[in-house]
Amino acid sequence: MNTERLTRKFKELQKTRPLSRAAAANLEEWLRVELTYTSNAIEGNTLTRAETAIVLEKGLTIAGKPLKDHG
Repeated sequence: MNTERLTRKFKELQKTRPLSRAAAANLEEWLRVELTYTSNAIEGNTLTRAETAIVLEKGLTIAGKPLKDHG
């Protein structure tokens, strides 16, 4: 990603400030799932991003996936 694109994206973000409580909460939840998914994927976890969200948000396990991927 080049600096011009980053600068443009940053300016777009600045226009949305301050974030509403709901938007901040949604962003926080998205980051929690995304960071968990990417960290686990690097370590060889087989869950998809959507499956990771289900595990985190609903506490459910995914059929056919190893138990180690849920911990």
